[in-house]
Amino acid sequence: MRATLPRLALFVLCLLQSAVLLAAPAVTVNIEGISGELLTNAQQWLTIYQQREHPLLTEGRIDRLFNKADQEIENALQPYGYYRPHIEKSLIHKSGEQWVATYRIEPGEPLRIATLDWRIDGDAVDDKVFQKLWGTFPLHEGNILNQALYEQSKHDLLKLANERGYFDAEFTTARITIDLKSYSADVVLHFNSGRRYLFGDTELNQDVLDDGLLHRYLSYHKGDPYDIDKLLDLQQGLMGSDYFESVELQPQSPNHTTGSVPVVVNMTPRKRNRYTLAFGYGTDTGPRGKLGWAVPRVNRRGHRFESEYSASGIGNSLNLRYRIPIRDPRREEIIFNGGLANTRLETSESRIATVGASLLQVQGPWQETLSLNYHNEVYTIANVERHTILVMPGISVSRHISSRYVLVDQGLLLNGEVRGGAKGALSDINFFQGKIHVKGITSLGEKQRLITRGTFGGTNTDNFDRLPASLRFYTGGAQTVRGYRYQSLGPTDSQGNVIGGKYLLIGSAEYERRINQDWSWALFIDGGNAMNDLSTPLKQGAGIGVRWQTPVGPLRFDIAWAISEPGNPKRPHISIGPDL
Repeated sequence: MRATLPRLALFVLCLLQSAVLLAAPAVTVNIEGISGELLTNAQQWLTIYQQREHPLLTEGRIDRLFNKADQEIENALQPYGYYRPHIEKSLIHKSGEQWVATYRIEPGEPLRIATLDWRIDGDAVDDKVFQKLWGTFPLHEGNILNQALYEQSKHDLLKLANERGYFDAEFTTARITIDLKSYSADVVLHFNSGRRYLFGDTELNQDVLDDGLLHRYLSYHKGDPYDIDKLLDLQQGLMGSDYFESVELQPQSPNHTTGSVPVVVNMTPRKRNRYTLAFGYGTDTGPRGKLGWAVPRVNRRGHRFESEYSASGIGNSLNLRYRIPIRDPRREEIIFNGGLANTRLETSESRIATVGASLLQVQGPWQETLSLNYHNEVYTIANVERHTILVMPGISVSRHISSRYVLVDQGLLLNGEVRGGAKGALSDINFFQGKIHVKGITSLGEKQRLITRGTFGGTNTDNFDRLPASLRFYTGGAQTVRGYRYQSLGPTDSQGNVIGGKYLLIGSAEYERRINQDWSWALFIDGGNAMNDLSTPLKQGAGIGVRWQTPVGPLRFDIAWAISEPGNPKRPHISIGPDL
């Protein structure tokens, strides 16, 4: 009994305290007449707004907080240049413990800048980046005094100075003088950048690659002006090399005697071998799988080896690549390649063996590849088997611009290539072929996109019958003209067998609207054909689809009608991959 009484008393006290808390007054605070930053700052300054649901709020405290609000509102508006506000307020006691506090605010005439004395001294005077910042400085004579912009400008100056190596930078004068009689302000901002420090020695800490190779990743030299963007470019380049699991940059403290900044780069190597396994499905290929083995770092010179075996409902292939970085290893490499492929389509069958070499060069957003390939293909078209050997020099260029990897709202993909062969240069036939593909994505608003694409290809040869199946043009399928079977469109022989054509022409327009972050629906129309005569009519397909966003790009479910065919037969299409 003695043990029970204290517990009972504690329980009763808790009930009483809960009743008090539940009965505590609550205040609804209405602020009228201002919006945006003014409203947000007023809410942060107003104690009655911040404590409007405090459990210990009492009637007396509500009255005190209500009366002190005038000064708090004035303090909230002054940083934005409003020093003469007119405030009307009311406090109404609703039923029970509910109160409503209303503040009607007329900000009044804003205080403006009468004079602005802005000056930069030191090495930054001749720095074009600082000159550009001055061109966008948000405060000018005659403007409303905005102390938030003033403080942000000071922060931006110091941040830029630190990023560009002005480590002694300081404000020699930073002052705002407000005269309420003339209702104006004088702003003085004097900034001395001091000297600009230079890059010192760069220490590359790793033990798996030659230092000579890694130094070619540097976008600066010892003695160049310090610039943090060049360090970030170095980090991005090393991470993109695929040699390292992590890259940590450590700029050291500036040496005030030498005026330099040493840099230490710590790198953690990737594992020597990497394996990949993937499965998927597409209406063009059926079930498919891929097995990969790569050695990102074959030796200390940074050579790479890649291999990939793919199998699907239409065939299988094995591809091998050996990459050697040269000169600028981020933008130039020599690639030796070889491969075997077996393809079984309704229109053709082929067995291909290739071996070759290429030079890959990247220039800004452009990528250029010069190649020379040996191509040996045994193929069957319309039940006729042939064998053709080609030695093909070629060149391809591509440009890829995208706002992001998934949910792209603005982007462009451009691919172009030419290749050929000659009887006098170890090929069985003379031929020349070119192809260009363009795809663009344009935003039509927050949730809408327009996706367009076009492809044109052409071939000139003195013996089309000996042109391998893999070099002839076909179309139809999920990635070209929807509503038709994969590669079912093209010229036919006298028996109606599709044998491929010399030319290819495809165009498509798709409207897509997002339902939520992961799902969207689409309307589309496609047109195209493979042909031997450019006057051949194009086949058309149109339909609807849904899109589901995945980490590797949207999964597309389409239903398309072949509107150029009698009865407009429909066909489903499934595909997955990035937008560009």
